[in-house]
Order: sequence, then C-alpha cells, then structure tokens
Amino acid sequence: MKVSKKQETLRSSQDFRRVYSQGRKFSTPYFSAFILKNGGLEQRLGVTVTRKIGSAVVRNRCKRRLREIFRQRDRAALDSVGFDLVINVKPEMLAMDHRQLEAVFASTLARFQEFAARQVRGESVK
Repeated sequence: MKVSKKQETLRSSQDFRRVYSQGRKFSTPYFSAFILKNGGLEQRLGVTVTRKIGSAVVRNRCKRRLREIFRQRDRAALDSVGFDLVINVKPEMLAMDHRQLEAVFASTLARFQEFAARQVRGESVK
C-alpha cells in the first residue's frame, strides 16, 4: 500500500495576498504565476480560476489539471527551495492539452529557479 503525503495548498486569502504583493510574477499566455520563497522547505500551491473562465465544472477541471502537474513535476531541481506558488488561469488554458501545459509549467518553474539562483549570487534581477 502506497502512503502519500498530503499536498500542501494555500488556503487563506492572507496567504494569497502575501504572495501577490511580495512574490515575483511570471506570465505565460495560459496563466500568470506568482512565486514567493517561504523560508522553509515546504512547497505550497494555490490556484485561482475566475467565473469568466467557465462553469464550475470547467473551473474545477483547470484546478485539477494544475494540481496534478504540480504533484508530478521534477522535484529534484527545487527540493531545496521552499516556495508558495499562486496560479491565475487565463481562458487560453482551456484549449491546451496536458503535455503543452506541463511544458509551460516546467519552463515557469525553471525561470523561477534561475531567478532565485541570481538572487543568491547577488546579481541584478529584472
């Protein structure tokens, strides 16, 4: 029997607001990602999908897809970094297949990793 650790999620509006105000924004045509180091090793995800995206079924499908990609991602690169990640879904995400979404998500996390590494080295960050 496989025992899985429950995935940590952002739940309170205070946590979301903190990530929005203090975090780094990465935009893609399909979603906007706000990422903030949280000082620990915990990696938490929050997903927002507005009503203009579609019905409750469509919105929940978007959230499930992103949570699954977050769960399956390559953890080796970011295991030593604790971060809070908030994703705001854009309507264009509905037309994407799973592989495309995985690729965009991975590239966004790679951009964050590069950004975090430059911060540690003390290089100027744009």
